[in-house]
Amino acid sequence: MFGKNKKGGAHHKGDSHRSLQLITDKGMPFGYVEAYKSLRTNLDFMAGSMDVHTLVITSTVPEESKSNVAVNLALTLAESGKKVALVDCDLRKPVLHRYLKAGHNVKGVSNVLSNQCTLDEALQELKEMNLTFLPAGTPPPNPSEMLSQPQMQAMVNTLREKFDVVIFDAPPVSVVTDAAVIGRYVDGAMFVVRSDYAPADAVRGAVKKLQDAGVRVLVV
Repeated sequence: MFGKNKKGGAHHKGDSHRSLQLITDKGMPFGYVEAYKSLRTNLDFMAGSMDVHTLVITSTVPEESKSNVAVNLALTLAESGKKVALVDCDLRKPVLHRYLKAGHNVKGVSNVLSNQCTLDEALQELKEMNLTFLPAGTPPPNPSEMLSQPQMQAMVNTLREKFDVVIFDAPPVSVVTDAAVIGRYVDGAMFVVRSDYAPADAVRGAVKKLQDAGVRVLVV
């Protein structure tokens, strides 16, 4: 469903600097936009029956269009009138601030967790997208340890109170443990799999790694 590509799989050199394929862009295929609307409908049912309002999005390996899914899901939810926050939790190599043109050297998650600023000072209103964005912030020397602090749970709880849905974009599971750490604070995880890319065994292993850490994997 996500990140479908032609056989042969790998991105060309330089694709790591590609722009997002937003559902709001002109010329997006009907099926592409409808796929996100279908996902939104499924999440609406989960929100009602399973009390899912905070969600971490991750993948097995880099380049599986995880961040693309995070942004488009946030946009789709916002289009339905929900108050949505998108949080960049890749404290090592944050990219969402660049994709969303939210400025450089901006305060974010790491600055809030280290008490360098308040949450309200770090939140950005992206009015054109009808979204609220929380950047990753200044890259810290110890991202996993920082995300494990009690302040992280407090921040998640505050965001849950402020917004209808909060989406956390986390690094791939095979790279670092951050997604598993964040997953313990939120209502569940969405796991993005790019077709013809990560080996099936690696995908199964990554999902099991999340589940073994106590994370509720809701959607693959």
